[in-house]
Amino acid sequence: MESWGRHHPRGGWPAPGAGSDICFMEKIKASRSEPDLYCDPRGTLRKGTLGSKVHKATQNRYSFYSSCSGQKVARKFPARPPSCTSRQDPGSIPPASCHKDLSFSHSRASSKICSEDIECSGLTIPKAVQYLSSQEEKCQAIGAYYIQHTCFQDESAKQQVYQLGGICKLVDLLRSPNQNVQQAAAGALRNLVFRSPANKLETRRQNGIREAVSLLRRTGSTEIQKQLTGLLWNLSSADELKEELVAEALPVLADRVIIPFSGWCDGNSNLAREAVDPEVFFNATGCLRNLSSADAGRQTMRNYTGLIDSLLAYVQNCVAASRCDDKSVENCMCVLHNLSYRLDAEVPTRYRQLEYNARNAYTEKSSTGCFSNKSDRMMNNNYDCPLPEEEPSPTGSSLLYHSDAVRTYLNLMGKSKKDATLEACAGALQNLTASKGLMSSGMSQLIGLKEKGLPQIARLLQSGNSDVVRSGASLLSNMSRHPVLHRVMGNQVFPEVTRLLTSHTGNTSNSEDILSSACYTVRNLMASQPQVAKQHFSSSMINNVINLCRSSASPRAAEAARLLLSDMWASKELQGILRQQGLDRNMLGTLAGPSSFRNFTSRF
Repeated sequence: MESWGRHHPRGGWPAPGAGSDICFMEKIKASRSEPDLYCDPRGTLRKGTLGSKVHKATQNRYSFYSSCSGQKVARKFPARPPSCTSRQDPGSIPPASCHKDLSFSHSRASSKICSEDIECSGLTIPKAVQYLSSQEEKCQAIGAYYIQHTCFQDESAKQQVYQLGGICKLVDLLRSPNQNVQQAAAGALRNLVFRSPANKLETRRQNGIREAVSLLRRTGSTEIQKQLTGLLWNLSSADELKEELVAEALPVLADRVIIPFSGWCDGNSNLAREAVDPEVFFNATGCLRNLSSADAGRQTMRNYTGLIDSLLAYVQNCVAASRCDDKSVENCMCVLHNLSYRLDAEVPTRYRQLEYNARNAYTEKSSTGCFSNKSDRMMNNNYDCPLPEEEPSPTGSSLLYHSDAVRTYLNLMGKSKKDATLEACAGALQNLTASKGLMSSGMSQLIGLKEKGLPQIARLLQSGNSDVVRSGASLLSNMSRHPVLHRVMGNQVFPEVTRLLTSHTGNTSNSEDILSSACYTVRNLMASQPQVAKQHFSSSMINNVINLCRSSASPRAAEAARLLLSDMWASKELQGILRQQGLDRNMLGTLAGPSSFRNFTSRF
């Protein structure tokens, strides 16, 4: 998995006021890069820094899927393989029967050559690479199928094919007029680049991306389409290739696979849905899942006519048909999750125009002296402004923040049993609530009030998967910044959030993130509803928060816990709970450390 660094500046941070714009947020999520059932997908990794004036105790708000390598350390291949201009006639091998065995990630030898016959043929990798240069199409196919079959079973074969110059020969065979040769070459390349960064780059250097896309554009063979889209998915995990794949592969994948198969139709599609195989659609969405993690890919996909509409339509159709755990739904949701990343900052929305107008209005009033102390209020966006009316028939990027999308995510969240899908749904909503502007307020109200989605989100906190719990906790932390939601959140999510602080063991890689989010959510909600908070605060919860303050292994969670205790001590309704635990001002000052002691003293 790709690692995203965490940077924690040392030194004390001034404690923000109760109920302020405090939020713990996600940044980068590592997605499966290649279709690999044996690759353990890791949870969202955050990338951000602490210590800015507005975000003293927070990280980046957004959640994001990025392609992961999912790979072992790359072997050091030669800088350049031998030339592939030599053509030697291969020897003869016995005829083979027809057999097909396609795996999820690699592809086994298929079509006219069976695995058993290949194993018994006496071929070796050097001979198979020679076969690729034969004038006989049958020999070309046999060589490619042998490479495909051997690379499925033996990782070292990939390096050998690279060193012998086999990749450029296989790319040449994609131009063959023989479909069997095309399929064999595509399958061999698909296995060669699987978990092999060097082979990925070499395939690009030999114009493999362009040839694969060209063949995908013109072929009508489902089996060839499966191999080619699997190849493109595998290639898409390499960051160095994403820009070219966005430019070359995205139009073909969108127009010939995604849009026709999705069930969305604007009357312009010339390809019937029946012409696209579900596995081809699955591979294509997997490729887009990785490409959407790149800045260029995210921007291009948002602007691609019909793409967002098709992805959302497919998810909606699956939800309506009770197929919420369809394997392509996960890919579609991860793409939509990525496309919502930094949406308000990167895409013109109605919220941005309203926010611009509102800020201008406050500036004008402030200059006349009517509003002389609005800077903090403006900084936290705690001002009233009418929310925009939704478009009746949204398209493209406007769909990403429309109530139809929010409703779809919540419905899917309530029905799906797949952790990755649940995490993607919560991540998309988290992105929509992440900005420091009107969009965050509007989306939070849409989720919590209009669509009544808090019960679905609260259920995520009960998951046995810490990635899902983290996404749900971070989303609630985002939403808790808005006072208009405090009453309904206090009634519906307070018990689950305080349960995290009471019972979370802290033994997962996500524990610090989960506990930090829970502390910030509780801190924001109890500021406006201390009596409700008092009902859910228990001795065990307070003890856990106190112990968290002392934690040197979780510095961000410890800081969040100190801020929570600070606000409890400042509240007349809640100070008694701390006194019942035997705490006083001096003990709290010791827990808080020298930089925060002055804060406790002043509050006391």
